[in-house]
Amino acid sequence: MLVYKVVTAKKGFVELEKEVSLLLNKGWRPVGGVAFNNGYPYQAMVGKKVTTNQSDKVQESEIAPLPHGAVDAMKKIDSLT
Repeated sequence: MLVYKVVTAKKGFVELEKEVSLLLNKGWRPVGGVAFNNGYPYQAMVGKKVTTNQSDKVQESEIAPLPHGAVDAMKKIDSLT
């Protein structure tokens, strides 16, 4: 199972570059280009398989939290499309 997540940074490109670089070094790959929402840059990433004996799961430690208000902003954008 491939894992997909969106990385964001509250402090701009320098922080986003660090986050993306860390994931690249762990075998993750970017999907598409950098996007912006509410002034925050975002990068979609595809990662490795994470498996357990019971089922395929994404480890919570692998998921970056979104900044405050980002989920609501993304829902508003979805409603427009």
